[in-house]
Amino acid sequence: MKNLSHSFFIILIFSFFSCQSSEEGSEIQTFAISESDISAFDEVVTSIEFIPLKNKADEPVNLNCSVWNLKVTEKFLVYTTLCNPESKIHLFDHNGNYLKSFERSGNGPEEYQIMQGIDLNQDTLSITVGAGLIKQYHFPDFEFIGTVNLDKEAMFLPYFTKISKTKWLTAPMHTGELDENGEYKLYKIMDSSDGKTVELPIGATPLTAEISEGEFAKLGQSYLLNYAFSDTIYQYKNDQVTPYASLDFGERKPSADDLKMDGAQLEATVTNQPFVINMGKIWQTDSISRIKTFALAKNPDMDITNMRTFPVHEVFLNHETNQVTAFKSLAGWSNGKGDAKDGYFYDVLRTDDWIYALENGTLGKYAEQLEKSIGELGDFEDPILIKYQVKMKN
Repeated sequence: MKNLSHSFFIILIFSFFSCQSSEEGSEIQTFAISESDISAFDEVVTSIEFIPLKNKADEPVNLNCSVWNLKVTEKFLVYTTLCNPESKIHLFDHNGNYLKSFERSGNGPEEYQIMQGIDLNQDTLSITVGAGLIKQYHFPDFEFIGTVNLDKEAMFLPYFTKISKTKWLTAPMHTGELDENGEYKLYKIMDSSDGKTVELPIGATPLTAEISEGEFAKLGQSYLLNYAFSDTIYQYKNDQVTPYASLDFGERKPSADDLKMDGAQLEATVTNQPFVINMGKIWQTDSISRIKTFALAKNPDMDITNMRTFPVHEVFLNHETNQVTAFKSLAGWSNGKGDAKDGYFYDVLRTDDWIYALENGTLGKYAEQLEKSIGELGDFEDPILIKYQVKMKN
């Protein structure tokens, strides 16, 4: 995993992704996104719950990890800590009560030495373990199913999901190889039946590989694709990639010249925050897509060495009404990946997240509700899950 705590990599989080333009004459939904769309957290967030992840009293497990994944099922909260070499999957009920943990580290056929990412599809848990290998287990009993072989050149697969009996949508880590345009293809379809890989027609520059390999969110029988600096959210459906929504940041959209800057210019640009940047995250539920942005509203007190001061906002796009709303992110730039399900968005607040939110009054009228939840934690360093809905501004 990349170490974003180093200032060099902090600068690189705003590297340029090239994106294909939509086909001439095609019409896609356009969202005009500006600072005027930002509201106070408690003005647009509704039906909120703070759910402490209650550790077991005797021999508590370590839930404090800066790289995490949260998946919500009908019965469970599946919280994965991806801090190798001690990666584990923890199950909680919907009230945050600890149930059990899963770890199968080792060299045996049913084990793994490293956990890169997870995919949960109904009763099957899939874990990428390196060199294009996936270990599969029954969920929630974690009985071993078998090993799936994908492209062995895909040494690191943080984001992947099964899309058919043998095919997987993946966003592998950049290997360093570039095409004649100085780009690499961000998304790939890998087939476990014959080992073949098909590249989707979305290119990225090598600097962007320092941040993210691209993300996706399920939308019915298709997937939404988003990546840093893109002004378009794409849709992958029936083996085709098409534009799904356009992101219009108006005068604060970076120009083509802006996107050619070198490292020294990037540092100055990030510090001065002249334009808005799509950070490449994506969630979707009930016709609402959620992304993250940098500098939608500038922070004149931003410190390049302190990511807490970065002006990061959660932005919500309603595809039925074409409305946009946003609020200041509670976690800011994060190596965590939450979930979206049945009209709700889910995130995990680590201790630093909720302390910062309380100190800065970000939660507004919901602060007291959070403080009550903190009292239910078994350990001060254990995380609190936040579940909420969003109402769009009129």
